[in-house]
Amino acid sequence: MSRKSGLLLAVSIIILILLTILDKGNYLLLSFIFLGLTLCVYFIKFEHSQKTSREIVFIAIICALAVGGRVLFAALPSVKPELFILILGAMVSGPETGFLMGTIIAITSNMYFGQGAWTPWQMFALGIIGLISGMMANKKIPVWILTIWGFLAGFLMGWIMDIYYIIGFVSPITFKSVGISLLGSFYFDLIHAVFTAVLLLLVGKRWIKIFNNYKKKYNLFLRGTK
Repeated sequence: MSRKSGLLLAVSIIILILLTILDKGNYLLLSFIFLGLTLCVYFIKFEHSQKTSREIVFIAIICALAVGGRVLFAALPSVKPELFILILGAMVSGPETGFLMGTIIAITSNMYFGQGAWTPWQMFALGIIGLISGMMANKKIPVWILTIWGFLAGFLMGWIMDIYYIIGFVSPITFKSVGISLLGSFYFDLIHAVFTAVLLLLVGKRWIKIFNNYKKKYNLFLRGTK
């Protein structure tokens, strides 16, 4: 893991700790601080060049696709393609960009679904998934591994959100209460995981090829691949 990735993780964990300690009414401020610090870390030592603006356009496209997909399937709980799009976008662009895209997708899509104390946790969850997916950049990942990771990513996001729910709403916190909380979310996490895995299995390689062609055409994200 690079220094930037470690810094992004440290910043996000500190934000979540502050959210837990402080009044939940500060969630929106902390969400934007989270996003602002993520942007600052991402743009550290960022060269000013034409291809930098093209990279930002790519990031915007991935985030728009993910947010649009999440809103489009709003009526179907847990059937959301945002993980599918985020994973593939991060695999093309790298871990730091993947983390950034995850945080943007969460806070932007919640402008439709509603902001709350859960927003920073969703930013962290999607950011982590983007970061891990980005570690697969420039590697020939078999379809079956890609599918398994999509399945695990669905549960990873669910488990992180379970932590938010348990800390904020479960009292007292015991093995029984934690088990009941995890069991209650299992069905929704399973649907999300299966849906993401199926998309990656059926069209994952095709989308990666499209994204990689764009990357090669405009010579993007070379800093993170050296």
